[in-house]
Amino acid sequence: MTETKLILFSDGTSKELTFEEVRKLHRPMAIKEMRKANSKSLYNPIEEEDFMQEMELEIWRAFEQYDPDLNYCFSTYLQYKLLKGVRNVTYSRYAKKNQHNGLFSMNATQNENDLRLEDMFVSEESASNNFFFKELFEIIQKNVPSDSEKELLLILLNKKEHSVQDYATRHRITRQAANQRVVKLRKKLQKIIKNEYLT
Repeated sequence: MTETKLILFSDGTSKELTFEEVRKLHRPMAIKEMRKANSKSLYNPIEEEDFMQEMELEIWRAFEQYDPDLNYCFSTYLQYKLLKGVRNVTYSRYAKKNQHNGLFSMNATQNENDLRLEDMFVSEESASNNFFFKELFEIIQKNVPSDSEKELLLILLNKKEHSVQDYATRHRITRQAANQRVVKLRKKLQKIIKNEYLT
C-alpha cells in the first residue's frame, strides 16, 4: 500500500497525499528556487539536471519528515528544505574553489547568492519566523554562552554601532588586544558554522 501523509495547505485545507502527489504539486516550487539561484551565476550556472537531483531529494526529505501536528503548512516546511538544498549545491561549488584549511572570512561569499556569513546573523525575532535562519541562530546562540563573547559577537554583527575601539575603551585594553579577541571569536564561529551548518 502506498504511504500517504496529511498535508496542510496555506489556505487552511488539508488532504492525505502520496509522495508522488506531493512531488507533482511542489516540483514547480523547487524549479523556481533552482532557477533563482542559478540566475545569480549567469556565466557559470550549475547544470539544471544535477541541481534538480538535490532539490528532488529535499522534496522527499520534506515529505518524510513533515509533521502536520505542528500546524504549519507543507509549503512553508518545504521552502526551508529547498533553501538548504540550494545551500548544499552552491556551497559545494564554493568549497572547491576556495580551500583555506576549513576557515572562512566572515565577509567572504559562501554561495552564488553572495551571501556572507555576516549576513546569516539575524535577530532572534526574525529568526523565529524563518526556519532557514533559525537553525543557524540556534547554533550560534548555543556556542556563544558567555556575556563576554556576546559582547564580541555584537562587534561582528554591527561594527558601526559596536566598534572595536569602544570595546577596548570599555574594558581598558588596547585596540590590538580587543581586535585579537574579536578574531578569536570569529575563527571559533567559522569552524562551528562550517561543521554544524554548512556541511
